[in-house]
Amino acid sequence: MPTLNARIPPRQPSHRFPFTLLLALLLWLPLLAEAQQSCRVVSSTLMDFGTVSTAGNTDASANLSISCQGLPGVPVQVTVCIFVEEGFPSGMAPRRMGNNAGAFMAYDLYANAARTQLLGPFGRNYDIFYTFLSLPIIGSAQYSLSVYGRVPPGQNLPAAYRYENAMSQGLLRYVFAAPFAGASSGENCRDGVAPIFGSAGQSTFTFGEAQAHVADNCVINLASDLDFGTVSQGDAPRDATALIQLRCATDTDWFVTLGTGLNPTSSGNRRMVSNGNFLPYALYRDRALLLPWGSTQLNAVADSGDNEDVSLTVYGRVVPQPATVPGSYSDTITVTLTY
Repeated sequence: MPTLNARIPPRQPSHRFPFTLLLALLLWLPLLAEAQQSCRVVSSTLMDFGTVSTAGNTDASANLSISCQGLPGVPVQVTVCIFVEEGFPSGMAPRRMGNNAGAFMAYDLYANAARTQLLGPFGRNYDIFYTFLSLPIIGSAQYSLSVYGRVPPGQNLPAAYRYENAMSQGLLRYVFAAPFAGASSGENCRDGVAPIFGSAGQSTFTFGEAQAHVADNCVINLASDLDFGTVSQGDAPRDATALIQLRCATDTDWFVTLGTGLNPTSSGNRRMVSNGNFLPYALYRDRALLLPWGSTQLNAVADSGDNEDVSLTVYGRVVPQPATVPGSYSDTITVTLTY
């Protein structure tokens, strides 16, 4: 019987399964692009500057909580960009807060902690405030973004009433990249340009208002000596002046009183002293020496601040006293600024 020989070649590995996976993925990408992928601001905090300083910058920050929703099982990169309108009262670079009494406080919003990139409205020529977010494989996540604010110094600000900028309209734009692809640029986000197999969109939100206070504030910058000089004889009055310089916040009511000194009489008249000897003198608010300057509000100098230096002149007189014992007479007066 003839011998039958047969050769069976070794089995070649199949590549159909990887091809099927790749084909399935390619078919899936357009579906992902059409899927509902979105981001929105779910909350924003108040930009509260507290009590501002007129001498230096006053800084604050607010947080935006952003929620993004993609597809479970598909990690993806998302680019988000934020725009904030001027609010009310209007103004940009600087923005403005009003106090409902006709006064305005300048401030600005920034995208970075160094406060060098202004945060502007959509469609204006400001740098784009954008950032990249990574959506995890579960398909959704919540993120926190900070907005930074600054009130610059040197403003003439009335202290009465609270300053505020009413809630501003905000715009959040977002671009979802294709699965397993890199994030889009800030310009793509601003322009709403989605990459192939990606998606883009936008949502509006209300940005929390900005507010600040200006504290009633006054300070004495100078209180000079009142020097009557050398008196050769005490049979004529001797006059001299001193200067008090102060500054108060705008619309801060204030008054200045002068104490009765260290050696007053029982009736409160002022006296200088030298080795147990006394020399009476008086202090006045006016050049004519008709208005005594006393230690109560009734005989004080009063006004309202405008955030500028105010100079007050103290008029002093030593009345004629021929029998005064020679010596070096002095007294100490307490200047009290009340506001």
